[in-house]
Amino acid sequence: MVATTASFDWSEELHQLLVKNLVTSFGLDFLLFQDKKGGDVDTIHNVRQGIWATEAEKNRYEQRGDYNSVDYHKHPDYIAKGREDKLQQHNDQLEDRYTKTGNLNRNSPRDLDHTISAKEIHNDAGRVLSGLSGESLANQGSNLNSTHSSINRTKQDKSVEEFLGSLPNTIALREQELSKLQAKLDTMPQANSKDQHAYRELEASIKQKEESLDQLKNIDPDKMRELDQKARAQYDSQINLAYYTSTKFFASTLSSATSAGFRMGLRESLGIILAELWFELRSEIPLVLSKYKGKGTSVVALLDDFKRVFLQVVERIKKRFKDILTTFKDSFIGGFFASITSTILNAFLTTTKLWGKIIRESWNNLVKIIKLAFFNPDNLSLGQLSKACFKIVALSTGVIIGSVLHSVLASSLAFPFGAEINSFISAFVGGVITLGLNYFLDSSPSMQKLWTFLDTIKSKHEKLLDYYKPINQELDAYLVNLSVIEFNFDANEIALFVNSLADTNSELERNIMLTKQLEQRDIKIPFEMGKKKSLEDWVLKLCDD
Repeated sequence: MVATTASFDWSEELHQLLVKNLVTSFGLDFLLFQDKKGGDVDTIHNVRQGIWATEAEKNRYEQRGDYNSVDYHKHPDYIAKGREDKLQQHNDQLEDRYTKTGNLNRNSPRDLDHTISAKEIHNDAGRVLSGLSGESLANQGSNLNSTHSSINRTKQDKSVEEFLGSLPNTIALREQELSKLQAKLDTMPQANSKDQHAYRELEASIKQKEESLDQLKNIDPDKMRELDQKARAQYDSQINLAYYTSTKFFASTLSSATSAGFRMGLRESLGIILAELWFELRSEIPLVLSKYKGKGTSVVALLDDFKRVFLQVVERIKKRFKDILTTFKDSFIGGFFASITSTILNAFLTTTKLWGKIIRESWNNLVKIIKLAFFNPDNLSLGQLSKACFKIVALSTGVIIGSVLHSVLASSLAFPFGAEINSFISAFVGGVITLGLNYFLDSSPSMQKLWTFLDTIKSKHEKLLDYYKPINQELDAYLVNLSVIEFNFDANEIALFVNSLADTNSELERNIMLTKQLEQRDIKIPFEMGKKKSLEDWVLKLCDD
């Protein structure tokens, strides 16, 4: 552990992490990505919260037109349902589905209610986004229920929850009103026909209001809520299906994901270039300046030095060209899937700007982990592979914590150069956290034991390979020793054999020639030449051993 500490250059490691964070996550990221609440693709959930990803859809909603009750109540489906319920009522078979007791008799005043009000459907941003007809959705069977007219006219264009929430207060107000009217009725004179007529009118009004109040008291909230939930489930299902399977949504999602992928690839690629530029200038510029310190400066010589530094930068970037292309490809994939993830999440909840950045940074590092874990390009052992994956997690953790800090400090540092100070602080904190986690992964005794233990977990093929590695090394050394011995070989015969082998046109010819040479020289091999099964059996036997 002491040796590791001594060889760990904290300042240089922190410098490299700080530069990388400044030019990518806290530099180019804010130039290339304009994170916004709700993401870059319109979703049903978000537009219903008044959160729009595109101005085009927002304008389309604002231009939907005013609600016209006639358009909804003259719809053919509404008229057909009304006629059907009228016939059932005439036969005393029509159920009032909003009340506790029963049927609507033929003399009861009846209205056909939109359980989800027609006005709510017309003004539903999700419905407008889906492009479905409000009149058709409002007048489907699941949303039409006949009830006593006093209930429908009290409900008006309220939602079921709003109506039920205000129902106790409505009943209380109606009872107070009836009490006042009854008190007034009790004091009214009936001396002449005019007074008697006014008395009878008020008496009839009280009776009508009492009947209306009885209907409100007879409402079954559970039944109403069940009907509302059923209607909304079908309504939302139709809207979601129409929009999320539309070419408009797929085109918008694909366009947003492709754009995010390209910008992420550009961010990381430019980050490498700018970092390499800085590292080269940091090492060379002080040397150039010290060269002319205290001496007369020749413009030509100075320009030559700058030209040399520039060419060194170009050469340094050229050496990393393959890395730049690989980084662009990996980051494109990360940005692409980050955008899709954000869109999927926004179908159920609304992501903030910070979450948009966290998702992007997480996917960028997740792609690296997947590539490393599944392809293992450097053929690392299980322990070293696990350590490398955890280091990527450490980098992601540092960037995410730095991003959270950047978001928290944004409002506090709202003054000139505050944004730059914020970026530096966030990048510095993220770098320190990453560096600390990396040091722990490299130097902690417990982590060292874990990596060592994981290195001992090997497949039988890896064990077979480890078994033959020292044998191969010994064989190489033996062949080196043999090469210094002069054998009595016929050089012409060997040259003829090599040329003949090179001139063969098929595996069969090569097989025949090699078999002939083995027989002539009496060389024994552990399998039969030309028989695939024999070769496979020999290889499997080696693996079993």
